[in-house]
Amino acid sequence: MLAFSDGTRVTTPSRACHNCRRRRLRCDRSLPSCRKCSLAGKECLGYGPLLRWANAPAVRGKLVGRLGAACPSRPIEDVTDSSKQPSLSIPPALLDPSINGLGPKTKQYVHHFATVVCRDLVSFDQPNDNPFRSIIPPAGAFGFLGAIIVATGAMNMAAMLGRYDGLRRPELIDALVAKDRAMSLLRAAVDDLTPASLPMVVAATVFLVNLDLIDSGKGGWQVHIEAATKLMPSLLHNSILASNRSLMRCLDVITADCLTYRVLGAAISGLDLTHWAEEEPAEFLGVLERAAAYTYHCCPPEILQIFLLASKLHSNSKDGEAGADPDRINKALALLQAARSFDVVNWVHNIPGLSAHDDLPARITIGHAHRATACLYIILAVPGAADCPSLTSPSHADVVVQEVLGYLSAVPIDHVHLKGTIWPTFVVGAQTDDPAQRTWCLERLEAVWTRNPWMCPWGYIRTTIRMMQDLWVIRDSRKAAGELGSGGRNWLWELKSMRDKCLIV
Repeated sequence: MLAFSDGTRVTTPSRACHNCRRRRLRCDRSLPSCRKCSLAGKECLGYGPLLRWANAPAVRGKLVGRLGAACPSRPIEDVTDSSKQPSLSIPPALLDPSINGLGPKTKQYVHHFATVVCRDLVSFDQPNDNPFRSIIPPAGAFGFLGAIIVATGAMNMAAMLGRYDGLRRPELIDALVAKDRAMSLLRAAVDDLTPASLPMVVAATVFLVNLDLIDSGKGGWQVHIEAATKLMPSLLHNSILASNRSLMRCLDVITADCLTYRVLGAAISGLDLTHWAEEEPAEFLGVLERAAAYTYHCCPPEILQIFLLASKLHSNSKDGEAGADPDRINKALALLQAARSFDVVNWVHNIPGLSAHDDLPARITIGHAHRATACLYIILAVPGAADCPSLTSPSHADVVVQEVLGYLSAVPIDHVHLKGTIWPTFVVGAQTDDPAQRTWCLERLEAVWTRNPWMCPWGYIRTTIRMMQDLWVIRDSRKAAGELGSGGRNWLWELKSMRDKCLIV
């Protein structure tokens, strides 16, 4: 039985889905749909009563294949030999002529992108209200966009199946081939930008970041984020977006994801990536607010802006500096005060376009977790701020760690919004010395990756776990040597000096 934070309980299906029952397979009984169906490229028929057409073709007896007299037409059939090619059930969103002409394997990757990847990219998936699915129809006219969609679908499928069959999978090879083609076509498109191609180029560039996240969270994500960010100001007065509301909403969400990646990437890497948001703060917040109903991290835009400014304080300081500079301390104190005074409850209840079926208490809890995590990050970025007597709320790192853990523990491990807790879980997990708390954080991250009903097997989560464990080894060795906390140095500085940095979102 699955439980939401407001007490609502959803009973796990007691029987296999209709597809698995017909194929005599062991169903995983996932909600809202069976994952085996998604992997096979089929639309799950669900667990409830199955509606049948009264005059459908007979499936048993002597009248197999014959229609009732009242039904003069017959269903469209795939002319491909089913014994040689997989049978695919493509949703209406994929019936664009340019996409419908693709081969069976490519269709399967596009179908996987539409049904699984698009679901992972939003906080709460709604079949008829997922902005990311709006990017599929234009892909037929832009080869680079179609290639990146295929690459993303194939990489995600490889990540899901690779947990059982190892990494040597044909889907991974297909993903890398499609990515290489997308990169080649994208370079040509950048050299010849038009008002029609610009939004698609931005979308494809951000999806290159998503591709890195699905793979391992490493790679060229910094370059892709920089490239997309430089193109974003040109979208403000784009005539194509102005005339296409659905595409504009999709680009808002994609742009918001890129800005979030930029902020959290700067927080980890220690690089100063904040120029655009400083020059256009109103537009920065506006994009994030318009996309708040869909972004899966569930972090308030104002808190992201605080992370942004705190990371700048961190990037401008010297290695291990305790934050003795009064100007830096005053800026850190102002950020702490801004974070503490932010009203998370009011923000959640005023998110535009939020689904009526969304879990508001869970969003509020995760928003509080992000707010407390921002306070912890500020303390780590400017250690001297924690000792200031003017603070009205507790600011010692250990106290804030307990606060974050309290909020995170209120989100059930099988909740659909659990993927929105990855960043706070990593920050608090890297900070704590308590073995029980470390194990708890590890189990929460592993649940998102492998055990949650809304499993998100993106490779960056696995890399995040390893990076957190590496920080524990460094922290424990420094503690054993009596060097922990010397000179204001903490794990944030250790992370800054690491060669391979994972993007954590």
